[in-house]
Amino acid sequence: MPEKPEKQVYSIAEIAQICNVSKATVSRVINNKPSGVSDATRQRVLQTIRELKYRPNALARSIAISRSNMVGIIIPDVANLFYPQIIRGITDFMDTKGYAVIVGNSNYDPEREAQQLLSMIDKRVDGIILCSGVTNREFLSGFRRYNVPLALLGRTFDSSLSDVSITGDNVRGGYKSASYLLRGGNRNIAYVEGNPGVSGSQERMEGYRMAHKEAGIPVQEALLLHGEYSIDYGRQAADQLLDSHVEFDAVMTGSDLVAIGLASQLIKRGVRIPEEVELVGFDNIELSSVFDPPLSTISKPHYDMAYRLAKDLMRIIEGEPVFLPHTAVEPTLVLRATTKQRDFDSEY
Repeated sequence: MPEKPEKQVYSIAEIAQICNVSKATVSRVINNKPSGVSDATRQRVLQTIRELKYRPNALARSIAISRSNMVGIIIPDVANLFYPQIIRGITDFMDTKGYAVIVGNSNYDPEREAQQLLSMIDKRVDGIILCSGVTNREFLSGFRRYNVPLALLGRTFDSSLSDVSITGDNVRGGYKSASYLLRGGNRNIAYVEGNPGVSGSQERMEGYRMAHKEAGIPVQEALLLHGEYSIDYGRQAADQLLDSHVEFDAVMTGSDLVAIGLASQLIKRGVRIPEEVELVGFDNIELSSVFDPPLSTISKPHYDMAYRLAKDLMRIIEGEPVFLPHTAVEPTLVLRATTKQRDFDSEY
């Protein structure tokens, strides 16, 4: 007679019977509720759960506790190397809470973003993190009716409509980049950005203009270029600058991807970096330090920002207060091989 196969799926009632405790006790242990369960009983139940490889019914549990143990993240471009550290920071924290993460891609489209927000609400997520910098004020103005906590990362247009937000100080970052290049004697600084409609682009431009005003140097509109956040656009921008025969001695960008494309195309066309043209990126993505030449850039602690935002969002989900719900983080200028060495480098 063949052996009876080992049972693979156990119920809470069966776990309770094996441990000689009530179903309510097993439920308290599974849901990590400290009251009403002794340490010895808790350890016995947990040991049994491990030995039997028991997994709670996620749907039934979510109904019972009115939570799905899922959060949503919406980013504008999954191919952009800026976002992996952000997703990693969020997921690393959510893992500590036993939460799953759903990722959506909005392609910088407010309508698509709204559709994905509604889709995540339909999936009963416990909170949502928006990472794109586009504005969606009309839709978000009524978002609270869904009673789903909303967090914003790197997005300032709609921060007043969110429960919590964190961003790098893009104005300060743009100012630091332009100010450093101006102090170095550059007077024709091109500014090459990605999508001009996102908040970060507009804020970095504000910082660029502030630095020029402070230095008494007029901004040349012919040196302001906008396109998309990609290496390919950086190459196009380099060709545009060179083919227009406009004079420029430095380039400030709003993205490391754009800066890398610019550098590669400038070098291909015989421009020496930094001897003839200095270049500063923005974001300090991992690729910026291994690119040849290594890229000077504005750095923000993306992983730490994302981890902190996820932590604050969880506090809101759990009904706890957040003491600084809206925070801007000071960026730093990281100097590498695409800028000249100067006596005042240590000040940055």
